[in-house]
Amino acid sequence: MKVLIHGFYGAGNAGDDAILHSIIRTLKQVDHRIEIVVIAWSKNIKAYYGDEKIDYIFGLDFKRITQVLKESALLIVGGGGLFQDYNTFAPENLFIDQKGALNYYSAPIILAKMLNVKTMLYAVGIGPLASEESKRAMKWIGEMVDSITVRDAASAQLLTSLGISKQQLSADPVITLPAAAQTNFSLNKKTSLHKYIGLNLRNWSYDRKSAKKAEHQLISVLNQLSEKYLVTFVIMSFNKLPSELEKARQLAKRLKGDSLILPYDCSPEEYKSMCRELDLMIAMRLHASIFALSEGVPSIGLSYDDKVSGLYQELDLKPYCFPIEKIDVSSLRMIIEDCLTNPQNHRQLIQDNVTALQERERINQTVLMKMLGGM
Repeated sequence: MKVLIHGFYGAGNAGDDAILHSIIRTLKQVDHRIEIVVIAWSKNIKAYYGDEKIDYIFGLDFKRITQVLKESALLIVGGGGLFQDYNTFAPENLFIDQKGALNYYSAPIILAKMLNVKTMLYAVGIGPLASEESKRAMKWIGEMVDSITVRDAASAQLLTSLGISKQQLSADPVITLPAAAQTNFSLNKKTSLHKYIGLNLRNWSYDRKSAKKAEHQLISVLNQLSEKYLVTFVIMSFNKLPSELEKARQLAKRLKGDSLILPYDCSPEEYKSMCRELDLMIAMRLHASIFALSEGVPSIGLSYDDKVSGLYQELDLKPYCFPIEKIDVSSLRMIIEDCLTNPQNHRQLIQDNVTALQERERINQTVLMKMLGGM
């Protein structure tokens, strides 16, 4: 049995790589004999770092995709926030120039259904969908596929508003991805009072002004705290892009006190284990928060997209999340300090809430088993 997986893979993003690892892990748990083919962005950047034998299609090579689909029992599209129109939506370019997420992720679905191949949207995020044209396209896609699991309540509600009812609420698969048991990396704390604060900030071209202001406010708070506490800032890029690594270097220059840059140059499980050693994570990227929270580490989210605030809301951790366009600096400083001085209280709260989300994630496997078992 062969399965084709389509998503944002091979782009050097730790979160998406972790999603792929999770999906492959689940597929092999369902049936270790399944052959897996992944549509990847690049021949030069690895999409999968595990031990399973995986084949690849690079880019939207429709001839190759069609050949593989003819041999496949299932097309999986996901996971992650794939179906949105940040980069607009141009249906006339669907098979010519796949600019925009709706185009890129829809094209193989259309081919699969034309070839009578079952299709599953796996732990996807839906939205934002700004235009009516995008909403109509999403409704059409939702009606076309055989099953849908969504990773958050907001995505489920958006699909419902479009007239789609087949979706099941699950969770991001990375929430259950095990961290590597051993790595070559270790944070050697000088004393029990020595705190390691993970920091992930990203370039956000859709609202540069707010992102820049939030970054300035956060660095000001962190520099004040570094004069009061013994801290090391662990700057984690979560992305292989040179621009993201350069951003990490610039952050290190602006922070007072000790800082350490941890580029994403390992497997997502190993990167996740590094997060486990932190005392606190402060992050823009959704999966930086998920990596930390799922390892029981207190995390503060800087929300540039509703998917970030949605995670904290679903975990009943709303006070831990701050929208980049309007940060309450006093509250931010207060919760950072409390996480550093009363860590056990925060860790217990997080663990209790994360456990419920981890249980919900198993719906992805249940739906997948039904899809594969019914063939």
